[in-house]
Amino acid sequence: MKRFFSTLIIFLTTILALPAQAAVILQYHHIDKNTPASTSTTPELFAEHMKWLNDNGFQVVPLTVITDKLKRQEPLPDKTVAITFDDAYVSIYKNALPVMEAYNFPFTIFINTQAVDQRHQHTLTWKQLNELGKKGATLANHTVYHDHVVERLPNEQQAEWVKRIKDELQMAEERIKEQTGQSHKLIAWPFGETAPELEQMIRENGYIGFGQQSGAVGLLSNPAKLPRYPLGAGYGAMKNFPLKMQSLPLPVTDVQPASDIAPQNGIIGPITLKLAKGEWVISQVACYALGRTLDIAWQNKEKTELEVVMPDQLPLGRSRVNCTAPGPEGRWFWFSKDWVRLTKDGKAID
Repeated sequence: MKRFFSTLIIFLTTILALPAQAAVILQYHHIDKNTPASTSTTPELFAEHMKWLNDNGFQVVPLTVITDKLKRQEPLPDKTVAITFDDAYVSIYKNALPVMEAYNFPFTIFINTQAVDQRHQHTLTWKQLNELGKKGATLANHTVYHDHVVERLPNEQQAEWVKRIKDELQMAEERIKEQTGQSHKLIAWPFGETAPELEQMIRENGYIGFGQQSGAVGLLSNPAKLPRYPLGAGYGAMKNFPLKMQSLPLPVTDVQPASDIAPQNGIIGPITLKLAKGEWVISQVACYALGRTLDIAWQNKEKTELEVVMPDQLPLGRSRVNCTAPGPEGRWFWFSKDWVRLTKDGKAID
């Protein structure tokens, strides 16, 4: 698997231009009016999303269709969408399933197994998950405990930390297989947080990973942290939904700093992005973070490498840098990098 992904990157960075092809992965949590707004989409809005996809000729496929094409280095058919739900909430069964069944849409549920085993409030049971599996749900890994995997235990060394997370992923994968018969080695990182060491670990163990950073999926997307569009907390408003669904992946071949963990003081130096050539309007590439437009500087005359200046200290918790550029037919290329700044004692903020 490690050799495969190295070969994939070397091969793809030789491409001179990328076609306007993309897959988009949607990320939901609760489909409910009475759950926390930060992780909720109303049933009415969810129904609008599904209707728009159906009416506008989008092909909703199992998530494994997209990941299998990435593994085989096959172009992703345009207007391809996968639907995912994190945390296995019961509202998926009550409110989302009838809508998806009406359109015959497949979907994926990422399960944190302890919550199901302990019958947490608002969480699906294994019986319900098995029923959903028979109705076309892909059941996948969201760890056992849904902790912040970027946190280390007191005095925990790097190798010990990586092994602990590896063991937890394996425990969750085995539990899901034991209860449902499914094992796809797809992992959605809790809170979208990860680190290069953990990404390397899942590559070596045959997993595909998913984050919570925005953007479409392309052949250059990081297979250890594929982008998804979060659609709770107002991010799913219909006025922006079509733009997101029709977005294209800005083909970033390298980003530095590579880590998602910000320095403890929150000061980020320049961010460097290397790009493959494509169909975007170079003069209109723009990057945004912390509620403002960022200064960018091209580092070569071919305009395939740019430096993004981060002028402000990142707050504690999670932050995101989005870079966009207009493309063909009114569509937008999109790339997102997220950061997590830990507290002085190494804790992440929910």
